[in-house]
Amino acid sequence: MENQSAFDILTEALKFYGLVTDTNQALLNDVKAAWLGKTIGPESSIDDIGIQLRNSAAFQARFPANKQLQAQGKPQYSVSEYLRLESSYKARLQEAGMPAGFYDQPDDFQNFIANDVSPDEVGARAQLGYQAVRQSSPQVVAEFKRLYGVSEGELAAYFIDPTRMRPTFDRYEAERQARSAQIAAQATQQAGITVGQQQAEELARAGVTQEQAQAGFTALGDTQELFQTSLAGEEQITQQEQIAGTFNTNAEARQKIAARRRGRQAAFESGGGFATGQTGVAGLSTVGQ
Repeated sequence: MENQSAFDILTEALKFYGLVTDTNQALLNDVKAAWLGKTIGPESSIDDIGIQLRNSAAFQARFPANKQLQAQGKPQYSVSEYLRLESSYKARLQEAGMPAGFYDQPDDFQNFIANDVSPDEVGARAQLGYQAVRQSSPQVVAEFKRLYGVSEGELAAYFIDPTRMRPTFDRYEAERQARSAQIAAQATQQAGITVGQQQAEELARAGVTQEQAQAGFTALGDTQELFQTSLAGEEQITQQEQIAGTFNTNAEARQKIAARRRGRQAAFESGGGFATGQTGVAGLSTVGQ
């Protein structure tokens, strides 16, 4: 009973350190075999246990970085040192505001340990992610947040490791999301227009680049007079139709704008009195042609 009681204590210690779970008994069987061989006593520490079990399959599966270090001829970490490193990595990333699920499980830290990456360096990498966000266009970052509800920490994590963050961003496809945010930012900057997520993504899917968005929304901003219903019988052209017609993503909207342009031109030619500039009737030269 005394041996069994000590073994139970040892089992609880292994569970506490995350070395075994109720559904994985492989390591416990190795521990029990070592215990019966009297190589582990009640006074043994977690590091003593690690020495005894270092060649077991279950132990190597939990501490794979040690095997890589051994292959490189480098010193291996004791169990307590290994666990402290994992805890330090996790703490640095949490302090930096990284999102839940991003490098916060034991499997996430194996490459750090095997490559002698210090917790301080991990913290510095997180700060570089924030720096990348801050060096990006503020308007693009703001649109990212508005359209998709992502946090600055999630964006920083994406800059650090796009592959690791892909499950978070796959809900709206990372590349398309980035282009959508760029397009929405141009709408705000060039025309003072707030574009919804659906239309921003529609433009991104249509292949509209940031440069094309800049040109298109500049033209749209310069021709707003065209969309003011100042003639009797003119049908309203919604903002969504203005955008779709400008970027040719909706043929009906483009035709509607072209019809407005022709009607305005006809009114002008018959003495309607619209303002003219160096290039002709205001608001008629770039949109809906």
